[in-house]
Amino acid sequence: MQPLVRQPGNNYAKMGQEEIFVSGLCVLFVLFSQSGKRTFIKTDTFRTQNLVKSSCAFVEVALKYIYSAVQEKRLSSDKAKSYIKEILHTILFLGYIDFPSVEYNEVLPKQLISVVTRNYEDVLQNYKSHLPTRPPYSVLLDVVVESTGDANVEAVLDQLTDLNQKMFIPFSENEWCGNDFFLNSTVVSFCYFSDFVTSKRTRNYFGGSVSCKGILQREVFIDISCIATWNKAVSLAVCLANMSKTKHIQFPPYVHSTAYHMIIGNVGCSGSEEHQSTKVNTSLAAAAGNTGTALAGDGRIKGYYSKPPCQKCLELFPDTRFTPECSEHRYPAPWEYGNCAECEAVSKLLNAETELNKRISLPIPNRISIDSRYNHLLINTFNTDILILQRQCRLQDNLRKTKFEVGAKILFYDPCIDDSTALVPAQ
Repeated sequence: MQPLVRQPGNNYAKMGQEEIFVSGLCVLFVLFSQSGKRTFIKTDTFRTQNLVKSSCAFVEVALKYIYSAVQEKRLSSDKAKSYIKEILHTILFLGYIDFPSVEYNEVLPKQLISVVTRNYEDVLQNYKSHLPTRPPYSVLLDVVVESTGDANVEAVLDQLTDLNQKMFIPFSENEWCGNDFFLNSTVVSFCYFSDFVTSKRTRNYFGGSVSCKGILQREVFIDISCIATWNKAVSLAVCLANMSKTKHIQFPPYVHSTAYHMIIGNVGCSGSEEHQSTKVNTSLAAAAGNTGTALAGDGRIKGYYSKPPCQKCLELFPDTRFTPECSEHRYPAPWEYGNCAECEAVSKLLNAETELNKRISLPIPNRISIDSRYNHLLINTFNTDILILQRQCRLQDNLRKTKFEVGAKILFYDPCIDDSTALVPAQ
């Protein structure tokens, strides 16, 4: 295969921008898929091997899917390039803040590094100093919904199941490790608003649970979401919920929501419940214009089962009509507020549906109890902006425990800024 070069002049002018991008993306994927297996050395920890293998599988599968979506005209080349940059940046960031830290040349194959350096230079320049705004699976979920359409929930779940299957690396006696979905959301949720008065309903909005391993990493992404990503009401609700369980978002009637948990074999990823013959919930799928069918197959990844909300989601969004309803809680929710897929889905709903966003209310306490570590910043303060400041403090504290470059100002990576030249095949 001939090397890729930047071709000025007539050859470049004769090619359309989308043709240039598709050609380059094809080469990018081929280089990655032909790179072979990474050789692990004995000093690699199990966690590091798991992270690297999961990262490689995620990037390869995501590249192939994005390439096919562009070819089939289901995704624009501009959107595809932005998604690729965001996925690469987020995955490299997660590797860099891990223990031990993983550098980009441990994730990207050698054949690919020069291509990425030349054409996505800002990704490699910024993953050590600029924060992503969401985990990798949230980006891939957006790609799937945009290229599949939000109306057919079952089609979205089918596509996610197919991608999950391709990312799965089974354990083997001849391998140092497999993977356990280091970067995949085990729960995906969608929601919509159906106005009780006008009977009008919105489109469906999807979200995923925080898709990374490690307490520090999850705290980092929840704090990032509160600071920079989520709708303000969701951010404040998550912040307030850690201090008082009586503070929550109040919706007009009615927001509807259903969550789906990934199934591996006959057991959900959490291993907490058995699901021998679980079907995708039919009632909410029917409301979205679909018919529910079993998502199961002969492979290890067998799709999703609909699950009731956890206690934390009921506290954050008590006015929501969840399907299936929660009759009892058989296990506690040990994860932090903000970890659940519903937070991302509801945030997208409120950000997109501005009229609905104007109609919600979020009770604010007269006095806020703050973590004692930051009392010196918060004495006699009643402004709710201080809740975000608290998240910034925890975020910076956590990042200082890693190799990430923490400055006086928090910087975020913007994949939409195009400071590179498109991939151009040599003529």
